[in-house]
Amino acid sequence: MLRREPPAIELVVVGDELLSGEVADTNSAFVSGQLAGIGLSSARIVEVSDDADDIRGELSQAISRSDLVFVLGGLGPTPDDKTLAAVADLCGQRLVRHKRTLRRIEAGFRRRGKRLPRLARRQALVLAGATVLDNPVGMVPGMAVEYQGAVIMLLPGVPVELEAIMTQGVVPFLKKRFRLRVSARVRIRTCGVPEAAIADRVKRVLVPYPGVHVGFYPHTAGVDLVIRGESPRKLTGLQRDIARLLGDAVYETGDRDIGEVVGALLRKRGLKVATAESCTGGLIGDRITDIPGSSDYYAGGVVAYANDAKVHLLGVKPQTLRRHGAVSSSAVREMARGVCGRLGADVGIAVSGVAGPGGATRKKPLGLVFVGVAVTDRCMPADEADGSGASDRVRTEKHIFQGIRRMVKEKAAVAGLDLCRRILLERGSGR
Repeated sequence: MLRREPPAIELVVVGDELLSGEVADTNSAFVSGQLAGIGLSSARIVEVSDDADDIRGELSQAISRSDLVFVLGGLGPTPDDKTLAAVADLCGQRLVRHKRTLRRIEAGFRRRGKRLPRLARRQALVLAGATVLDNPVGMVPGMAVEYQGAVIMLLPGVPVELEAIMTQGVVPFLKKRFRLRVSARVRIRTCGVPEAAIADRVKRVLVPYPGVHVGFYPHTAGVDLVIRGESPRKLTGLQRDIARLLGDAVYETGDRDIGEVVGALLRKRGLKVATAESCTGGLIGDRITDIPGSSDYYAGGVVAYANDAKVHLLGVKPQTLRRHGAVSSSAVREMARGVCGRLGADVGIAVSGVAGPGGATRKKPLGLVFVGVAVTDRCMPADEADGSGASDRVRTEKHIFQGIRRMVKEKAAVAGLDLCRRILLERGSGR
């Protein structure tokens, strides 16, 4: 029987590597997001070492004040995986071998033609009486067990495994177990506008929508706005007002990544895209090919880091590099045209920049990035095409991104994809 409605929730995240800073905790953010999607929220997130006594102590405290406790990590076959034994000791439950999980583990090793190690069998151990949640992408299953009026959810710490079990097993389990009042939710995804500027604009349209909450979630690629409320009609109205206010900074209303958004536009138009990357080192191509079925519209890419590669692989003129440098509007213009011609694509995305921490000059500061997108006749309305098929229409943009090297690279990749998105939308509407 629940002590509270809605249930009080706590997350206990296990791992020495988290406390030492060697690994960042992304699991609690994912779990919290999934809970929010079904109308639940966590009150507390605590991190604890791999020590069994520490796990038992933190879990005991969490159970005393919560109805639903997630324990993330510390499940597995190695000596530092002590979560399962600690929970079994606390709850007074024995460990048993779960036959379905063991069969799945054995089958996985047979498919790879490998002998089953003795330690691998430990991954099939579960708490007696627990509800076992299958792991569709790994070995160790998730578990749900009741103890002292609380429900304890055990999940492995490998992010891809935790995410799969959470979405396919935990969320359906919670929907059956608890009486949930799920509020309506809309996600608006943006890029190119800072969080402070978005918040300043959005606050002006919130007045007519009492009872609606807007959360701002910045990340490297941009800023997401999540709108929640009990009235779907109000959410629809606010969503429309925000989209009108932010204009083409909004690339998605929903959960798609910008790579998927661009891919859908290309597929709809029957176009092929190619990428020419310098400072991003292939990140644009990675984001495009991360989407299943991207071979329908991705012709390929060239990572031309050195100037010689830009000349020989993409046809950039040596005099362009001498006069303007590799980090310039002129260079990315020729890179975008060149990759279209070399790979027979309809659209070419090019990027070159100073990712740092070295390489900056007074005229070309750290974070300076140029992106360019070239389009051929196939992208043009019939009355604008000249019939040559050439990719003479190129648009470039200049950006100065803040952050460390990886952040600059990721922001540059998104900027290239977003410029491509905006051009495709304009060409599709005949603008």
